[in-house]
Order: sequence, then structure tokens, then C-alpha cells
Amino acid sequence: MIQRIQTLYLLLAAAAMAAALFLPWGAFFGADGTVYSYEAFSVARRVGEGSAGISFWALGAILSVCALSSLVAVFFFHKRLTQVRFCVFNMLALIGFYLAYLVFLWVTIRRLDASFGLNFGISLPFVALIFEFLAMNAILNDEKKVRAYERIR
Repeated sequence: MIQRIQTLYLLLAAAAMAAALFLPWGAFFGADGTVYSYEAFSVARRVGEGSAGISFWALGAILSVCALSSLVAVFFFHKRLTQVRFCVFNMLALIGFYLAYLVFLWVTIRRLDASFGLNFGISLPFVALIFEFLAMNAILNDEKKVRAYERIR
């Protein structure tokens, strides 16, 4: 199971999504000097007076489900087409994640009247998307080899 390259790709994708859950994705800088940190489940005030923030769950939930489904796909190594379906689901969900991220970003910028700066954490779901694509290609190559072997036999 672990000696297959697609298993490593799926594990790396799950690790990238799990790391993205815990790293900040960006920062909002208000005109009055307040700084808000944009993370998986909330936008929280880091610098400034008071303790205000905006909480949401959708983006963190998408990443959590994708990380979990990548780990589950590893254990379906005997069912290659099911693994491909998991990869396609994750890729579509990660594209949806970035669309939702942009919507939340736009709404939060309007609500806080602030400027925005990106952090490294938001690039990790894109890295996971690339690993999911590589895993899907490796799984399809394995399936093609198995079918060719069965045809020869």
C-alpha cells in the first residue's frame, strides 16, 4: 500500500490540507491600526482594542472533509476507480474552496473596511490540489497497466 506513489501523493495532499487548517491565510489591516488574522474558522482581531471577530465554519469544514477523504482514499488501494472518484471529489471541493475563500474575503474586506495581505497558509490547498491531480494520474496509469496485463493473459 505505502510503496505505491499515489499513496504518497494522497498522504502529502492530506498533510497539506491539515497544515492549512492551522496556519493563518492572511491578515486584514484596518485604517485605525487594527490587525485581523484570517484563519480556517474565523477572522480574529490580533492587534487593537477589544476582542471582535467574524466566525464561520465553511472553509475549515471543506478542508477537513478533503483531508479526511484523502486519507480514506489511501485505504481503497484495491479499488482504483473508487480512489479516482475520491481524487476528483477532492479536486472539485478544493476549487470550490478557493471560490468560497474569495467570496468570504470580499465580504470581510467590505465589512471591516480594511486592506488585505496574503500569508503562506492559503497556498497549501493549491499544493494539495496538485498532489491530488498527480495521485489521480498515477492511479489511472496503474489501472491501465492492470487492464493491459489482463488482456494479454
